[in-house]
Amino acid sequence: MSEKNIANPVLKNLDPIVYKGMTVNQLTEAYDDYIAIPNLDALLHENRERAQTVKAKLNPIQNVAYGSEIIQKLDIYAPKNAKNIPVIISIHGGGWTMGSKNPWAIPAETLMSKGILSISIDYGLAPQYRMDNIINHIRQAVAWTYKNISQYGGNPNRLYVYGMSAGAHLAGSALMPNWPKDFGLPEDIIKGLIALSGIYDLCTLVHAPQADSQKALQMTMEESTRDSPLYHLPNHSIPCIIAYGEKEPLILYRFEAINYAQELQKAGCNVSLIEASKANHFDMINELANAEGNVFKELMKILF
Repeated sequence: MSEKNIANPVLKNLDPIVYKGMTVNQLTEAYDDYIAIPNLDALLHENRERAQTVKAKLNPIQNVAYGSEIIQKLDIYAPKNAKNIPVIISIHGGGWTMGSKNPWAIPAETLMSKGILSISIDYGLAPQYRMDNIINHIRQAVAWTYKNISQYGGNPNRLYVYGMSAGAHLAGSALMPNWPKDFGLPEDIIKGLIALSGIYDLCTLVHAPQADSQKALQMTMEESTRDSPLYHLPNHSIPCIIAYGEKEPLILYRFEAINYAQELQKAGCNVSLIEASKANHFDMINELANAEGNVFKELMKILF
């Protein structure tokens, strides 16, 4: 496993420690790190404008139903004359409470240029949906893709999951063992993981009751343990890219990335742990659109 500066952070605080060396305030502030990002509104607006422009240019197949609920829709970005090419299922972030598939047009353009079919999905959001329901939506999307993507030029035996922030957690949930049999799928349906700035141990969220995500999700310890990729590792070897931003909160995203990467490696996975230089949390969506960046280069090694 390639790694950089992975020593656990030294936390100095007089407040009581509640979980893995962290206090309630530290966890809450880390989950709300967007408050400290300069010009956040401008950054989000720029990403939305860019995504709309790219989506109009690429003209994907839009709003294909992968389940019975209204929210369960996906977009398909397929290169012209695609035939039996690798498929990346992209899962958006937003703290499990907001966001949509639309911004994922940004990396889709770069992926298509390399001969990769990209799918972006919408899924149920809290508080309308609990975490179990959200994870089930992801698995339904994977199942739909496996059973249908060949008609769009994708190879169902080359499915990869990609997510950022909450989407990284949900991508990790697709690697959990045993669920594929419930959908009549092969256990090794997922051939690789790209997870950026994710939370892989949801128990951190339970210990931050004032964080907006936990207010919406109201997760219990039982739920958080059951739905945490950190505690349900794949039972076969999978190449994994785990990344975090240099400017993200060390006590959360860096800590989570390191722990998950180490556990995946122990489980026999081939793991690349990457620190994205100068990136804050909301910069990370651009990592897979940057063909010169380390995340994209590692992905190309996995795919080709």
